[in-house]
Amino acid sequence: MIVAAMMATVSINAQDEWQNEIAVAYGAGSNTDIVSSIGVGMFTGKQTGYWGPVSVEYFRHFSSGIGIGAVAAVSGCKWEEHNNAKSTYFTFMPALKYNWLVKDHFGMYSKIAAGITFAKDSGTSKNNSRSKFNWQASFVGMEFGGALRGFVEVGFGEQGIILGGLRFKF
Repeated sequence: MIVAAMMATVSINAQDEWQNEIAVAYGAGSNTDIVSSIGVGMFTGKQTGYWGPVSVEYFRHFSSGIGIGAVAAVSGCKWEEHNNAKSTYFTFMPALKYNWLVKDHFGMYSKIAAGITFAKDSGTSKNNSRSKFNWQASFVGMEFGGALRGFVEVGFGEQGIILGGLRFKF
């Protein structure tokens, strides 16, 4: 916590250039993957494949360090019960991002988001839809580059334990 507090006091010098950002990411170890493979799998059968989450996010920065935005993600899985049994998950979450270190070609941040996941099951005798609360807490994110940046985040939630992608700042 002391290191985080010290980093938060570092001057933010590149923020004036960019007020908006759009990102595309791919993650691993999402909430839905973990819950569907353990909990739902007891009732539906063994999960045989999982993909995603693929996410898109937008943030608007109104101050030097705080960004407000939204995250949308999609993922899916297949079940052994039938060859065509699958679930698809669509997630929408408002989000808050705090840039605690911003340099011209490097930045570090934290992010939190909470919202809803809609699930659609198909290919079984119980084709149904459901929804649930979901979230993402990325404790540490690092980005590298100019206006187009590569990034990686570590945290927990629907975007995954680890995720990476590309971000465009404008």
